[in-house]
Amino acid sequence: MAHYDAIGTQYDVIKKTPFNKLEQFNFRKHIEPFLQRHGTKVLDLACGTGFYSSLLLEWGASFVVGVDISTSMVNAAKARIAETPYASQARFVQGNGFIPQEYSAENKRFDVVSGAWFLNYASNLDQLASMFRTISTNLNSNGVFIGICMHPTDDLESFASGVNNSAWAQTGVHYEFGNVLPGGIGFPITVFGSVSPDSEVEFGTFHLKKSLYEQAARAGGMAGRIVWQNCEFLGETWREEIGLQGDDDGWRSLQEYPLLCTLLVWKE
Repeated sequence: MAHYDAIGTQYDVIKKTPFNKLEQFNFRKHIEPFLQRHGTKVLDLACGTGFYSSLLLEWGASFVVGVDISTSMVNAAKARIAETPYASQARFVQGNGFIPQEYSAENKRFDVVSGAWFLNYASNLDQLASMFRTISTNLNSNGVFIGICMHPTDDLESFASGVNNSAWAQTGVHYEFGNVLPGGIGFPITVFGSVSPDSEVEFGTFHLKKSLYEQAARAGGMAGRIVWQNCEFLGETWREEIGLQGDDDGWRSLQEYPLLCTLLVWKE
């Protein structure tokens, strides 16, 4: 938590990168249909500075509760929402996603739990299962979790090698994989985001095997369908924006080693 308190609004550097355009496009495509239903309540875990919390309301949610482990991030989210037309439709609280608890003030569970880069903070199966328990505790019986996650694969060694030699830095965000975790369950990752030499951010996260996510979902009380939606890439305009219009090898490296996917898991 202290690390993210120190980062604060600096984290929003990533939201200004071409990478975020790709991320936002994929997330919106899969979550917006659920937000168009009347009265959809969303719990936004790892809400950070409220970037997606605000967009969830813009995309159709009726009410959003944002939760983040960092008080600095929560305060920034409150300040952000106060400058939008949705101030009365959101509430932000400090909380730890590793510790299951209910976040609805009305004792009514949520229709959707969102997690834009939430699950990737788990470094092992037990932590991941606890995060899914937080999700299932807050979802109604027909509810769904929708999150931005790492690319789903069990062949993480090949994937890590490919990412480390890819052109992702062109998008303003890139990962560096460290040494494999005990038991070969995944890798620690350092994430670098930059829009200019004087506007950068760096933090750590984890990429665990796809099978661990699915095992943890069941252990955490999510009994419904599990659907992995692979990253869908933007077109030639975005390719030109990131400077790969004449670099077929670099462009291919993004598609062969995508840095994100959208994960949907139903409670029942």
